[in-house]
Amino acid sequence: MLNQNSSTYRICFATILMMLFFALPSVIRAQTVTGTLQGTVTDSKGDVLPGAEVVVRNTETGQERSITTNSEGIYTATFLPIGRYSVTANAQGFSRVAHENVEITLNRTRVIDFTLNPSGVTEAVMIAAEDAPINTTNAEIKGSLNATEILDKPTFNQSNFLTLAETFTGFQENPTSGQNNPTASSGSSINFNGTGTRGATFQINGVNNDDSSENQNRQGASLSTIKEFQVITNNFTAEFGRGYGAVVLVQTKSGTNELHGDGYWYHNDSALNAASNAFTPGAIKPVNRRNQYGFTTGFPILKNKLFGFVSFDQVKNTGAGGYTRDIFLASERNPSNWFLQTPANDTP
Repeated sequence: MLNQNSSTYRICFATILMMLFFALPSVIRAQTVTGTLQGTVTDSKGDVLPGAEVVVRNTETGQERSITTNSEGIYTATFLPIGRYSVTANAQGFSRVAHENVEITLNRTRVIDFTLNPSGVTEAVMIAAEDAPINTTNAEIKGSLNATEILDKPTFNQSNFLTLAETFTGFQENPTSGQNNPTASSGSSINFNGTGTRGATFQINGVNNDDSSENQNRQGASLSTIKEFQVITNNFTAEFGRGYGAVVLVQTKSGTNELHGDGYWYHNDSALNAASNAFTPGAIKPVNRRNQYGFTTGFPILKNKLFGFVSFDQVKNTGAGGYTRDIFLASERNPSNWFLQTPANDTP
């Protein structure tokens, strides 16, 4: 009986592992967390080169992939983690050509074409990367912010990324409960082009982040952890089926072969405010302090193989938001009224 139970346990465990093995690629290989690189390899006369080898290498993590061009000289590298790459093309009898510092961004297709010269003309060609061209691969209307742009934007709450949406065309402030107000019914939403506060859908690292009740954003992320923030406002592809107003994509940072990170501290103090309010002269100024601090760090565990990333964010509010004081009426301050035996209409 013991052997039978042990055997059943092993079979169940192996089945679960197989299910995870086949399920993980479908999760990892989502366009919403990666980018695509494609192009054509030709010779100096413009003829396509089938069978040419294209090597795509992530310069941050060392991840490398080799692709062979098809009969039309076209190569496609799908599901590339966002970051910077070195792309090299080589064919028998032709010199090697390399494009350096090619940036792959979130949910975009980057086109890099190669022209190879006969190997006798030149040994190798190195091409510095150019800025990403205008999107010609699909009709999506979208805008993005990278990590530097995100941290440069003045923001009151560093743990809520919804305020980043204000940067893009078509954004409309929530008219009822304001923006970035999780305590309100529709305060964790965005509204684009008059589609309403329930028309958007949210994803973090490709995982749906919608509240099932009112289609609001459910989980926040510290701005310091975000590598790219993107808003799609029109012509969604088939993978975005839950929103008709806008699609918000958040991709967080990860570890690399180099140690990197940052720290931050945001301080708000009532001591820095004016001594008194113009509308209530002489009133005691309430004490109110807000401190938000944290850090992020990415590091290698096994070079080119395994990496770690740690984030910490904390908010502390001290003091009171206001003071309450009792004010006695003129009749209540009159001693002759203190010992009246009449009903308590004017009792202090």
